[in-house]
Amino acid sequence: MKLSTAIARFDTQLRADGKSERTRQAYLRDLRKLKGWLHRDASITSVTPDMLARFLVAQTANGGKAPLSVNRTKTALRVFFRFLADASYISENPARLIRSTPTDRPVPSYLSRHEAKRLLATIAASNGRVATRDHTMFSLLLGTGIRLGSLVGLNAGDVSLAECSVTIAAKGGREDTVFLNVQLCRLLARHINAHASTDSAPLFSSLRGSRLCARQVQLRLQHWLAAAGITRQLSVHSLRHTFATRLYRQTGDLRLVQRALGHRHIATTEIYARVEDKALRTAIASM
Repeated sequence: MKLSTAIARFDTQLRADGKSERTRQAYLRDLRKLKGWLHRDASITSVTPDMLARFLVAQTANGGKAPLSVNRTKTALRVFFRFLADASYISENPARLIRSTPTDRPVPSYLSRHEAKRLLATIAASNGRVATRDHTMFSLLLGTGIRLGSLVGLNAGDVSLAECSVTIAAKGGREDTVFLNVQLCRLLARHINAHASTDSAPLFSSLRGSRLCARQVQLRLQHWLAAAGITRQLSVHSLRHTFATRLYRQTGDLRLVQRALGHRHIATTEIYARVEDKALRTAIASM
């Protein structure tokens, strides 16, 4: 079987497994780079551990990919060739020796409590349906820490006002439930009553009634950050970090933060303890 055919079959399996579009495209991008590096549509049985090792070395040569990016490429190779081995397309897995490189994950950017309040206050002080929608939308992101992909996929029927909870499509195709405080629940109730006529209606839509896309949400955030005088480089994902950082500071319980964020592994959540370490170091330095 040629590598191009194997990549296509792998993509089909990723779709069947419910992998997100972002994950799929990241895997496929790295596998196409491998195919291009080989300079031919090689047979999958001809790929050796040495070939993969040299391909990975080439990714970092001459100031190439950063360690985190190389680790993502390594993950793509491991998952792809494990799929081929499990499906009996190959008898030996050439990626079996690949190990991720230890790296220090950067401390995530997040809004301070004052900045978060200023952002929401700026939106709340504005008039019009768009501002009202945005205030509810960014309050939900800051109050639950859900991912952008989960947010734009929400329908009105995913919100349980009786339970003060929202059912989301989590990473990896799983369903998860996030909980709302009373204030946020009331905010969503007003929004749904005013703008969502059926359970299947998008929770957040444009003035024309179409579902907001991720890019539109990001642009709205940039608009409101500028209006609030917050000039740092921040993204919608920074609001997730803001929620997690505040929750950890309030509880000191990483397991609770892990559950709230839907992380499968506690190691992913440990970055928020590092945020506190940085804050402690800064406080001591200023004494």
